Amino acid sequence: MKKIFVLLFIALSSYANAGTLLTPVNVRPYEKSIYNESLKYSIDGGSPLDKQSFSVMVNGKKLGSFIAGQGFSDRDTKICFVSWATKPDKVDILIPTIGKDDWEAELCNNTVAVGVLSDEKDPFVKIGVVYDAQSPNANPMESAVFSIDKSTKKMTLDNNLTGKIGSEDVATFKKLKELYKNN
Repeated sequence: MKKIFVLLFIALSSYANAGTLLTPVNVRPYEKSIYNESLKYSIDGGSPLDKQSFSVMVNGKKLGSFIAGQGFSDRDTKICFVSWATKPDKVDILIPTIGKDDWEAELCNNTVAVGVLSDEKDPFVKIGVVYDAQSPNANPMESAVFSIDKSTKKMTLDNNLTGKIGSEDVATFKKLKELYKNN
């Protein structure tokens, strides 16, 4: 009987380690690094969002930390961004999204959802983010797709996918994942 429990535990442990998972991450060690990095993009008060930040685990190994954040423009409008960290207390890259650059005409009300879009067999982990945005004439939902190379652990904004599905006004991650699978 004891052998059955041990075998069951081993089987369940390897199943739990398979695939790509997002697990909650403590953002406090990254606060100073994110603040300093956000200043490079003229984002004041850049800070991480605790509930939308995760460790990216692939087959039980941590690739890095995907940290959503927000700050303010010089016009005191909210800007959202994401950052990626492969070290314990320093971000590798910060990428501004809603309220900055290509999305400068919109304001970021908040980050609604973050999740994994890709399948485990893909060479890149695709992370989707759903934002509640605001423009002068509407209150659309916008999305961005980020790509993490499993071998180099580098993250980039997937401009192609974001251009295709980012402005489809999806309000949930489930809908964003459906769009991703259809593209």
